[in-house]
Amino acid sequence: MKRNVFKFLTLGGIIGSILFTVITLLSGYLQTDYNPLNNFVSELGATNSSTELLMNRIGFIPSGILFSLFGFSLLINVSKRLKSRIGSLLIMIFGLGMTLAGIFSCDPGCPYIGTMESIIHDRVSAVTFISAILGIILMGISFKKMNTFRNISLYTILTGFISLILIIIMISSFESRNLTGLWQRLLLLSIFSWTIVVGLRVFKNFNELKTESD
Repeated sequence: MKRNVFKFLTLGGIIGSILFTVITLLSGYLQTDYNPLNNFVSELGATNSSTELLMNRIGFIPSGILFSLFGFSLLINVSKRLKSRIGSLLIMIFGLGMTLAGIFSCDPGCPYIGTMESIIHDRVSAVTFISAILGIILMGISFKKMNTFRNISLYTILTGFISLILIIIMISSFESRNLTGLWQRLLLLSIFSWTIVVGLRVFKNFNELKTESD
């Protein structure tokens, strides 16, 4: 019974990605003055925004919990190797960070300097993305030594480095806020695509998956 629970936890990466994407699209549609090309996703959940509760309570928080469960499932099911364990923990931190980003919303416009709640949101978001990127790269390196994941190890490593490039471009656009929303969405797309691919792979091969050690 416990093993079956661990199996279904792997779907957290899939459900979390879909849920967050749907709520983001719905919230963006409901905010008529919102520009997805230039505005942060977090602005949809900004304090006193019309979609604050929708974006935070149904988007950020539950999706973050699901990503944390996904990371936990990787920690339990995938490998005992140090790189894989650290990578799994970083994916869990990614999920936790997303949850906290929903609890501590940013000020309208998500300025770099604002209220304490907005500052917490900003700092947490930075740690959240960095954790996901490093976690994915470490998982990709670990996958190279695992039969079940060897054929997606290169894809995983490339996803990590593409995400790294995207976050650098996104940060460079902060001052002008030109296409910041686009770069952030491409970054999220890169991460979410990976969680879906790996989640499906673990779920499909769960019964054959054996914990490997160094």
